[in-house]
Amino acid sequence: MRATTQCINTSRRALCRVFLPPIEQTMLPLPLFFLPCQSVTKLHQVRSYASKPPARGPRGRTAVAASEQVAHEERGFDKRFTTQKDIDNSGRSRPPQNDEITDPLIMVIDNAEPEGPFPTRHVLAKLNPDELLRMIQPYIPADSSKNRPKPQYALCKIFSKAEELERLKQLREKKKAESAKKIKSKELELTWAISEHDLATKMRQMGRFLAKGYKVEVLVARKKGGRQASMEEAEKLVKSLQAEVEKNEGRETKPSSGAAGGTMRFFLEGKLVK
Repeated sequence: MRATTQCINTSRRALCRVFLPPIEQTMLPLPLFFLPCQSVTKLHQVRSYASKPPARGPRGRTAVAASEQVAHEERGFDKRFTTQKDIDNSGRSRPPQNDEITDPLIMVIDNAEPEGPFPTRHVLAKLNPDELLRMIQPYIPADSSKNRPKPQYALCKIFSKAEELERLKQLREKKKAESAKKIKSKELELTWAISEHDLATKMRQMGRFLAKGYKVEVLVARKKGGRQASMEEAEKLVKSLQAEVEKNEGRETKPSSGAAGGTMRFFLEGKLVK
């Protein structure tokens, strides 16, 4: 038996010398019967996972399932249901619609009385391409202290996309009209001893504000530590201011306070631009 093994080994090495380069011959592993028994060691697999397996809580639940259970216990109901607080914290300026609705069950109104509850995914699956589903009343959880033994599922309504676009258009126009009606206010400060050049600049600025329909409050006072204007100069400034107001079709919303030469305030308003 030993002679046969040696013969095979001799034939193998002869073939290697013929067909393999010398450098690859040296890389050939030795047969196991040439290795001493004490040098054969057991190999262990060393593998690092790309990500740790999910941590498991009681009864083998994953950390995700455990966190969902905690959220359920803290809220007292499934976290997928959308409350008014959830809508306020979402950062959206409108209630959720279509796939934004995470509630598993909803009530639906479609030109009739509310019906349901229905699975949300089934309602969404039956929508026509020109329709959308929007929540109009969020989920209200049960509360025995408020005589509400059962929860009120979110109320959703089916809208036509064309109607929704028209509604958004009207909303934008209304917002624009309200913004136009809102009168802006500006303040200007002058001194009685102001130079002719600076006064002309201030009057042009006031004229622009009045032409836009703004409210303008003008304060005229003495300059501390500077030259004090005479009464004649003060009265001239008042006349210049009144002339600029009349030129730009403005008006005084209430009588001016104070006196010329001291501290005086003018309350003006331009003609509202339509």
